Amino acid sequence: MAEKVNVSLRNQSFYIDYSRGYENSRDMQHYHLHQDYEIFYLLEGEKIFLIDGEKYVAKKDTMMLINKNILHKTIVNDHNYQRIVLNFRDCFLLEADQILLSTLFNNGPHLLSVKNPTIFQTILEKMLEEYFLDHPDSDRYLQLLLSQLLMECERLIRSQTSIEHATVNRHQHALINDMITYINERFHQDITLSILADAFFLHEQSISKLFKQSIGCSFTEYLNAVRITEAKRLLTETKLKINQITRKVGYTNHVHFWRIFKKFTGMSPNNYRQQETTKCKRFKNKA
Repeated sequence: MAEKVNVSLRNQSFYIDYSRGYENSRDMQHYHLHQDYEIFYLLEGEKIFLIDGEKYVAKKDTMMLINKNILHKTIVNDHNYQRIVLNFRDCFLLEADQILLSTLFNNGPHLLSVKNPTIFQTILEKMLEEYFLDHPDSDRYLQLLLSQLLMECERLIRSQTSIEHATVNRHQHALINDMITYINERFHQDITLSILADAFFLHEQSISKLFKQSIGCSFTEYLNAVRITEAKRLLTETKLKINQITRKVGYTNHVHFWRIFKKFTGMSPNNYRQQETTKCKRFKNKA
């Protein structure tokens, strides 16, 4: 999936950190994973997460829950962001509360919109204070605070389940529209599934699946359809030579263009031009 993967192996069973973007605003160079659960709370600004071929945009007062051992990567989209991130292992959570983990992380990642930021920010700020004060009973207090945080997260997930599903559908619809616009504006260029994946921060497989689900054909089929539609227009409305049209619609190989054109129309480019020219003459004679 990624050319290189970084693995984080912390010794602590609980870790929490506050950071402002202008203090550390570099993108992650590679995907990474760790054996801890992660909760990321964005206090200000915006940040992009790339997880399992999907793109998630975190904004102010949103929270990302990421399961352990999941490859992910972040991109800085706003250098003025502020965030709190915490990582913990199963063993740190009170045993009675470990049942919460399956709901919160197994079906994730979850990007949650926080409706009452005061509740979550108060818990997280108290965690930060306790973590750095390091009292003799800090671990016990942090365990209780973590349990409270996870319970609030569970309630938030339950309240947003149906909304999230609708949001995902709207997101997919908007995403495929953006991709179609991108292709329609650049079909004459060298455009591949890999280039599209880089442009939209997605995996090639995710884009292929999205095309099949949303418009019923593959990326390649759609791109060829756009190119051949334009080729048909140029054959009918201009006197450009076939090799000129080949390059103008984005193909570099004349034989490949001829083969794709025949697949879509059932005839060669020359025969298509001749047919359309004959139709045009008949129409003019009737007029």
